[in-house]
Amino acid sequence: MNYFKKLSIPWLLVLFSCVLFFACKKDQYYFDGGKSNPVFPGTTLEYLKSNPRSFDTIVNIIKIAGMERQFNEDTLTFFAPQDYAVALLIKQVNSTLFTYGKDTVKTLTDIDGLIWRRYLSNYIFKGANKLNDYPQVDVGAKAIFPGQNYVAYSGDVFNIGVRYADADGVKYTGYRQLLLSYIPNVSQPLDNWVSIPITSSDVQPKHAVVHVLSTDFPFGADPQNLIQDVLLTK
Repeated sequence: MNYFKKLSIPWLLVLFSCVLFFACKKDQYYFDGGKSNPVFPGTTLEYLKSNPRSFDTIVNIIKIAGMERQFNEDTLTFFAPQDYAVALLIKQVNSTLFTYGKDTVKTLTDIDGLIWRRYLSNYIFKGANKLNDYPQVDVGAKAIFPGQNYVAYSGDVFNIGVRYADADGVKYTGYRQLLLSYIPNVSQPLDNWVSIPITSSDVQPKHAVVHVLSTDFPFGADPQNLIQDVLLTK
């Protein structure tokens, strides 16, 4: 005998209502987590402090570099390296120091504050710019989609642009991602870019915009230059 034939109409309605309720709850769990609010009610430094899992080391570097004022007051765009990028750098620094018989870095203060200031400034640009403020870039077709060059606080030149991914075989119709590219030789501005993708964009503290960099690259636009600077101080 069919089990459902034993159920009265009211019970079938109750069963249907329960299924519908839990289906809706599941949809809410997976799809209705609330819109992410990009606006942060504080300064750039306060935003970084509010995310210690990603930026605790970066906050300490800002203090050692004597740049707290800039991160509290300036209107800026900060391409924020995460703490893991610093760990990758320190590993490379210590490998080089060990090779030359120098004392290795045990704390962040073992690296001169001026060096931290110099290379942290690679990631800071005047003006608060969001993803939509940058032009398209295609590193494989720079003549067509060149992005745009900007001078960082450090005085170094970087290219910033939005990379358009392909989707379903159609070029440039997919997701959009910011790309920060260091230009090592400004006399050859299209050559040898060191490009770092952004993992999240458009966080908006007061007077600023923060774009978070991928952790796949060590701290410093050109880590080898930073390592050489550290070596000269030992």
